[in-house]
Amino acid sequence: MSPNPLATTRAIRHFAPLLMLTLLAGCQSSMGPMSWTSGYRQVALAAPGIDEAAPGGRMATLPNLCQTEPDAEGLVTLPPGCANDLNLQLMVANPQDLIRGREMGPPMAGPIANAARERLDDRGRANERRAMLEGEARSAMGDTATTDGL
Repeated sequence: MSPNPLATTRAIRHFAPLLMLTLLAGCQSSMGPMSWTSGYRQVALAAPGIDEAAPGGRMATLPNLCQTEPDAEGLVTLPPGCANDLNLQLMVANPQDLIRGREMGPPMAGPIANAARERLDDRGRANERRAMLEGEARSAMGDTATTDGL
């Protein structure tokens, strides 16, 4: 006995929305969206034995995300993104660039881009030269040969 195809189609139509809702419910996360307010700032370092930093003393660049207060147990838990910012800070040649970037110079690929632009713009002259060479080829062949379509 073969199953009724009409009953199978009805069952699929009935359970498909339920299946889709079940699959979409599994995509929810209790963590919520992450927002990283990345950035760096200059802070004055206190000299040993002095409670406050002296004006004109040593300065340090610190990521904003890594400046957190200890909790009730005295543990400092670093928020997401702190390690990324610390690693970036260790990779830059000049830490001042994190506070204020430098002016950009001319692009290193500028000459290559200019050559490509010139080559692409030069297609009109290339088409004229090809037409001239085709004309010379036709005149050199005379009446004995044809260049149908060249």
